[in-house]
Amino acid sequence: MRVLRYFLYAAMAAVLAGGWAFLYLQSRTVELSVASGALATLRELRELDSRWSDRLVSAHALAPDKPAAQPASFATLHAKLEQQALALGRAHLGLELSALRQAFAEKAGLLERHAAARARLAAASDETRTPAAADEDRLFQQAFFSSTGPRLDLLHRSIERAFDDLADEADRYRVLLLFYSAFLLTVLLYLAYRVYESAAVIRSVNLQLKQANEGLERRVAERTAELSDALAKLKESEAMLIQSEKMSSLGQMVAGIAHEVNTPLAYVKSSLEAVRGGLADTARLAGEVEQLIALVGSESPDEAQLAARFASVQELAAGLQRGGALAQVDTLIKDGLYGIAQISDIITSLKDFSRLDRAKIADFDLNEGIESSITIGRNLLRHRTVKKLFGKIPKVSCSPSQINQVFLNLLTNAAQATPDSGGVITVRTMLRDPGHVAVEVTDNGHGIAPELLKKIFDPFFTTKAVGKGTGLGLSISYKIIESHGGRIEVASELGKGTRFVVVLPVRAPADALAA
Repeated sequence: MRVLRYFLYAAMAAVLAGGWAFLYLQSRTVELSVASGALATLRELRELDSRWSDRLVSAHALAPDKPAAQPASFATLHAKLEQQALALGRAHLGLELSALRQAFAEKAGLLERHAAARARLAAASDETRTPAAADEDRLFQQAFFSSTGPRLDLLHRSIERAFDDLADEADRYRVLLLFYSAFLLTVLLYLAYRVYESAAVIRSVNLQLKQANEGLERRVAERTAELSDALAKLKESEAMLIQSEKMSSLGQMVAGIAHEVNTPLAYVKSSLEAVRGGLADTARLAGEVEQLIALVGSESPDEAQLAARFASVQELAAGLQRGGALAQVDTLIKDGLYGIAQISDIITSLKDFSRLDRAKIADFDLNEGIESSITIGRNLLRHRTVKKLFGKIPKVSCSPSQINQVFLNLLTNAAQATPDSGGVITVRTMLRDPGHVAVEVTDNGHGIAPELLKKIFDPFFTTKAVGKGTGLGLSISYKIIESHGGRIEVASELGKGTRFVVVLPVRAPADALAA
């Protein structure tokens, strides 16, 4: 029965965790690049359609004996658009893509038939010239007013609407995830309370046993209890101090990340706002073109209205061309993508900085760890010049998260010791000998006095102002490196700067790995 009960508990936990994971995956933000790529391909197809129409008009205006240009293939662009649009997961887009393919195929066929009609017109005699000219003009009208343009507009709106629907669906899943997380938290609190009650019962039983044996070993038990209590308090105090130092480093790291993300985010925001501001003229041009098409497609169009509408369309198009609207939009989009790439680099560095926290020991590239630490601490280092002189070194067997903490602490101390203007921090990696790797962090700061140099690794010792440091950073770093079988060397000169050298074995000793 007990095994069955444990199995049921494990199955229940797996179901709850699976539900949370499902909601989390469904609540992820839709990739903007999917819709952006589809819209960009749509623009290329629209440009191809415009080139076809331009070549058609040019061919119609040429003498009949001049050869007409053949239409370029649209199959590659359509296949690319189909792959991008279907990635949005909306079935109706497939029907619209098929209709668009058919419209382009029909227009391509009309263009080829028009070219053949022009050839027949060039070879026609005086008696057959009039019917051949009428046939050529009819094919020109059919090709020029084909349905490719409306199909492109319809697909454009459908893709934007599909992207908006996916974003709304992700928002709904986020709300569900919030409530589900609250439910899981309630369950965990209840389980913790039950565990606490069980622990209380166990403590009560142990107390009764202790009282039963009190007469035999009272003095030994009292002494043991005192020593255990003192050791527990000492370990608790040490853990609290280490946690305090970690939280201090975390605060600096979060502040740097927020600052670094906000700057490229401003690029993206300003670019999108500028693009939105330029859409009004494009919308006006699209409206005028739609009205012109409607007027041309009427049974008896008014020549004066047709000429006025055509002149309006020409004026709007010329205004967009003179203002460089398309080039400006392309530039703004590139700026936005550049900002997004910067944010991606920062997030990647943060992931690399912490991705191995769960692994006790792993083969770690110290150069990568230093790069991640520099990126995370960029907010403190932004006014300093950081020189990276990385040597060719092997991977080191260590705890990556602890070593990253040491690097971040040394870089933070170097930044705080150097002035905002003219501060230089040099990070060098090298192979000290076949079995050891050295990491050197040098700054041109104010330096450390000789009488204080021997105290810098003592707990709670700091030369910073009150509230600026806990005095535990170097102490914890020293303990981490020592636990890996390495050492920290330091040299400093007042007014010239300080150099810390971390020496780590390529393969940590067995006792260090066990610890």
